[in-house]
Amino acid sequence: MGLWGLHDKGLDGSRLMVSHPEADIAYGVVSLSDGTQVKATTVTVPGTTYRAWAAPIPNGRTITAVDQYDTHDNRLTHDTNWR
Repeated sequence: MGLWGLHDKGLDGSRLMVSHPEADIAYGVVSLSDGTQVKATTVTVPGTTYRAWAAPIPNGRTITAVDQYDTHDNRLTHDTNWR
């Protein structure tokens, strides 16, 4: 999992939280400092076994938590190291 941006990892510019999840992860939810959440569904790149999800992070917002869930909506991971 990583935070990627065109202008470093500050609060400005386009940023994406990207995860290369384990096989049982169906989607990720990124909780933001203003209380909103961004949900991103895991997809497989056609012709490969590569799986990923990516969530946009709006300008001026920080991440308070990143959670990943299975197809039954059970939370499998909880990460607060992205603040």
